[in-house]
Amino acid sequence: MMKIETYPLGVYQANCYVVSQDDQVLIIDPGSKSDYLISKIPESAKVLAVLLTHGHFDHFAAAADLAKHYDVDIYIHTEDEELLSDPLKNYSDHRNVTCVDRVTAFDDHYLKIGPFKINVFHTPGHSPGSVCYMIDSHLFVGDLLFKNSIGRTDLYKGSNFQMMESLQFICSLDGDIKVYPGHGPLTKLVLEKAQNPYILSLKRNHR
Repeated sequence: MMKIETYPLGVYQANCYVVSQDDQVLIIDPGSKSDYLISKIPESAKVLAVLLTHGHFDHFAAAADLAKHYDVDIYIHTEDEELLSDPLKNYSDHRNVTCVDRVTAFDDHYLKIGPFKINVFHTPGHSPGSVCYMIDSHLFVGDLLFKNSIGRTDLYKGSNFQMMESLQFICSLDGDIKVYPGHGPLTKLVLEKAQNPYILSLKRNHR
Protein backbone atom coordinates (compact mmCIF):
# COMPACT_ATOMS: atom_id res chain seq x y z
CA MET A 1 0.00 0.00 0.00
CA MET A 2 1.30 3.42 -0.93
CA LYS A 3 2.05 5.94 1.81
CA ILE A 4 2.48 9.68 1.30
CA GLU A 5 4.02 11.98 3.90
CA THR A 6 4.01 15.77 3.63
CA TYR A 7 6.80 18.03 4.92
CA PRO A 8 6.40 21.81 4.50
CA LEU A 9 9.99 23.08 4.30
CA GLY A 10 11.99 26.25 3.92
CA VAL A 11 11.24 29.93 4.06
CA TYR A 12 8.25 29.53 1.72
CA GLN A 13 7.02 26.31 3.36
CA ALA A 14 7.06 24.41 0.08
CA ASN A 15 5.55 20.96 0.41
CA CYS A 16 7.97 18.07 0.04
CA TYR A 17 6.29 14.71 -0.46
CA VAL A 18 7.86 11.39 0.48
CA VAL A 19 6.04 8.63 -1.36
CA SER A 20 6.72 5.06 -0.26
CA GLN A 21 5.58 1.62 -1.31
CA ASP A 22 7.10 -1.69 -0.23
CA ASP A 23 10.05 0.14 1.36
CA GLN A 24 10.82 1.92 -1.91
CA VAL A 25 10.69 5.70 -1.91
CA LEU A 26 10.32 8.71 -4.18
CA ILE A 27 11.06 12.20 -2.91
CA ILE A 28 9.11 14.98 -4.62
CA ASP A 29 10.21 18.64 -4.38
CA PRO A 30 12.72 18.64 -1.50
CA GLY A 31 13.03 22.38 -0.95
CA SER A 32 15.14 22.40 2.21
CA LYS A 33 16.51 20.48 5.19
CA SER A 34 18.08 17.41 3.59
CA ASP A 35 19.28 16.13 6.98
CA TYR A 36 15.76 16.39 8.36
CA LEU A 37 14.31 14.46 5.42
CA ILE A 38 16.99 11.77 5.72
CA SER A 39 16.07 11.37 9.39
CA LYS A 40 12.43 10.82 8.43
CA ILE A 41 13.13 8.07 5.90
CA PRO A 42 13.82 4.64 7.43
CA GLU A 43 17.35 3.36 6.87
CA SER A 44 15.83 0.12 5.56
CA ALA A 45 14.02 2.00 2.78
CA LYS A 46 15.47 2.35 -0.71
CA VAL A 47 15.17 5.82 -2.19
CA LEU A 48 14.81 5.50 -5.96
CA ALA A 49 14.72 9.08 -7.25
CA VAL A 50 14.10 12.73 -6.56
CA LEU A 51 11.32 14.21 -8.70
CA LEU A 52 10.93 17.95 -9.26
CA THR A 53 7.70 19.55 -10.40
CA HIS A 54 9.65 22.62 -11.56
CA GLY A 55 12.96 24.41 -11.23
CA HIS A 56 12.46 27.05 -8.53
CA PHE A 57 14.84 26.85 -5.58
CA ASP A 58 12.16 26.47 -2.92
CA HIS A 59 11.30 23.12 -4.51
CA PHE A 60 14.80 21.74 -5.12
CA ALA A 61 17.26 23.28 -2.64
CA ALA A 62 17.86 19.93 -0.90
CA ALA A 63 17.83 17.84 -4.09
CA ALA A 64 21.59 17.76 -4.70
CA ASP A 65 22.38 16.65 -1.14
CA LEU A 66 19.71 13.95 -1.24
CA ALA A 67 20.82 12.69 -4.65
CA LYS A 68 24.38 12.40 -3.37
CA HIS A 69 23.36 10.74 -0.10
CA TYR A 70 21.11 8.15 -1.75
CA ASP A 71 23.07 7.86 -5.04
CA VAL A 72 20.02 8.61 -7.17
CA ASP A 73 19.11 10.90 -10.05
CA ILE A 74 17.04 14.07 -10.01
CA TYR A 75 14.22 14.18 -12.55
CA ILE A 76 12.98 17.43 -14.12
CA HIS A 77 11.32 18.38 -17.39
CA THR A 78 13.72 19.48 -20.13
CA GLU A 79 12.12 22.94 -20.29
CA ASP A 80 13.12 23.67 -16.69
CA GLU A 81 16.56 22.05 -16.66
CA GLU A 82 18.30 25.38 -17.33
CA LEU A 83 16.75 26.88 -14.19
CA LEU A 84 18.63 24.50 -11.91
CA SER A 85 22.03 26.02 -12.70
CA ASP A 86 21.03 29.68 -12.86
CA PRO A 87 20.41 31.39 -9.49
CA LEU A 88 18.73 34.36 -11.17
CA LYS A 89 16.25 32.13 -12.96
CA ASN A 90 15.54 29.83 -10.01
CA TYR A 91 15.53 32.72 -7.47
CA SER A 92 18.25 31.29 -5.25
CA ASP A 93 20.60 34.27 -5.65
CA HIS A 94 22.02 35.35 -2.27
CA ARG A 95 21.02 31.97 -0.83
CA ASN A 96 23.19 28.97 -0.01
CA VAL A 97 21.81 26.42 -2.47
CA THR A 98 23.95 23.50 -3.68
CA CYS A 99 24.22 23.29 -7.46
CA VAL A 100 22.23 20.43 -8.95
CA ASP A 101 24.33 18.42 -11.40
CA ARG A 102 23.00 14.86 -11.39
CA VAL A 103 19.95 15.43 -13.52
CA THR A 104 17.76 13.27 -15.71
CA ALA A 105 15.88 15.69 -17.95
CA PHE A 106 12.79 14.24 -19.60
CA ASP A 107 9.88 15.17 -21.80
CA ASP A 108 8.12 11.84 -21.50
CA HIS A 109 4.49 11.45 -20.54
CA TYR A 110 5.20 8.35 -18.45
CA LEU A 111 7.88 7.25 -16.01
CA LYS A 112 8.36 3.81 -14.47
CA ILE A 113 10.59 3.98 -11.41
CA GLY A 114 10.65 0.83 -9.29
CA PRO A 115 7.06 -0.06 -8.38
CA PHE A 116 5.82 3.44 -9.25
CA LYS A 117 3.95 3.99 -12.51
CA ILE A 118 3.89 7.74 -13.00
CA ASN A 119 1.85 9.67 -15.54
CA VAL A 120 3.57 12.98 -16.28
CA PHE A 121 1.56 15.97 -17.46
CA HIS A 122 3.47 18.95 -18.86
CA THR A 123 1.65 21.94 -17.35
CA PRO A 124 3.57 25.15 -18.15
CA GLY A 125 2.51 28.53 -16.88
CA HIS A 126 4.24 28.95 -13.54
CA SER A 127 7.44 27.95 -15.31
CA PRO A 128 8.07 26.59 -18.83
CA GLY A 129 8.82 23.06 -17.62
CA SER A 130 6.31 22.72 -14.82
CA VAL A 131 4.82 19.23 -14.60
CA CYS A 132 2.28 17.30 -12.59
CA TYR A 133 3.02 13.74 -11.50
CA MET A 134 0.08 11.39 -11.17
CA ILE A 135 0.56 8.15 -9.25
CA ASP A 136 -2.69 6.20 -9.09
CA SER A 137 -5.24 8.83 -8.00
CA HIS A 138 -2.65 11.09 -6.35
CA LEU A 139 -1.78 14.23 -8.34
CA PHE A 140 1.33 16.21 -7.38
CA VAL A 141 0.82 19.59 -9.01
CA GLY A 142 3.70 21.78 -7.83
CA ASP A 143 2.79 25.46 -8.13
CA LEU A 144 0.12 24.98 -10.78
CA LEU A 145 -2.81 24.71 -8.41
CA PHE A 146 -3.46 25.40 -4.75
CA LYS A 147 -6.54 25.10 -2.57
CA ASN A 148 -8.79 27.89 -3.89
CA SER A 149 -5.91 29.50 -5.79
CA ILE A 150 -3.31 29.01 -8.53
CA GLY A 151 0.39 29.66 -9.02
CA ARG A 152 2.10 32.86 -10.09
CA THR A 153 2.84 33.56 -13.74
CA ASP A 154 5.03 36.66 -13.31
CA LEU A 155 8.30 34.74 -12.81
CA TYR A 156 10.96 33.78 -15.39
CA LYS A 157 9.25 32.54 -18.58
CA GLY A 158 5.91 32.34 -16.79
CA SER A 159 2.82 32.59 -18.95
CA ASN A 160 -0.74 33.36 -17.94
CA PHE A 161 -2.00 31.94 -21.23
CA GLN A 162 -0.16 28.65 -20.66
CA MET A 163 -1.35 28.57 -17.05
CA MET A 164 -4.97 28.77 -18.19
CA GLU A 165 -4.39 26.03 -20.77
CA SER A 166 -2.74 23.81 -18.14
CA LEU A 167 -5.59 24.35 -15.68
CA GLN A 168 -8.08 23.54 -18.39
CA PHE A 169 -6.26 20.29 -19.08
CA ILE A 170 -6.07 19.32 -15.40
CA CYS A 171 -9.79 20.02 -15.05
CA SER A 172 -10.45 17.50 -17.83
CA LEU A 173 -9.24 14.69 -15.57
CA ASP A 174 -12.00 12.61 -14.03
CA GLY A 175 -12.25 10.53 -10.90
CA ASP A 176 -11.64 10.97 -7.19
CA ILE A 177 -8.26 12.66 -7.57
CA LYS A 178 -6.38 13.93 -4.53
CA VAL A 179 -4.34 17.06 -5.20
CA TYR A 180 -0.95 17.59 -3.53
CA PRO A 181 0.03 21.23 -4.12
CA GLY A 182 3.42 22.86 -3.82
CA HIS A 183 2.24 25.03 -0.95
CA GLY A 184 -0.63 24.90 1.49
CA PRO A 185 -3.15 22.19 2.34
CA LEU A 186 -4.08 19.16 0.29
CA THR A 187 -7.32 19.29 -1.65
CA LYS A 188 -9.36 17.32 -4.17
CA LEU A 189 -9.71 18.09 -7.85
CA VAL A 190 -13.49 17.85 -7.72
CA LEU A 191 -13.55 20.53 -5.00
CA GLU A 192 -11.29 22.85 -6.97
CA LYS A 193 -13.49 22.46 -10.04
CA ALA A 194 -16.49 23.45 -7.93
CA GLN A 195 -15.09 26.30 -5.82
CA ASN A 196 -11.69 27.55 -6.99
CA PRO A 197 -12.42 31.11 -8.24
CA TYR A 198 -9.76 30.94 -10.96
CA ILE A 199 -11.13 27.70 -12.35
CA LEU A 200 -14.70 28.98 -12.16
CA SER A 201 -13.63 32.09 -14.07
CA LEU A 202 -11.89 29.91 -16.63
CA LYS A 203 -15.07 27.90 -17.13
CA ARG A 204 -17.14 31.06 -17.60
CA ASN A 205 -14.72 32.42 -20.19
CA HIS A 206 -14.85 29.20 -22.22
CA ARG A 207 -18.61 28.89 -22.45
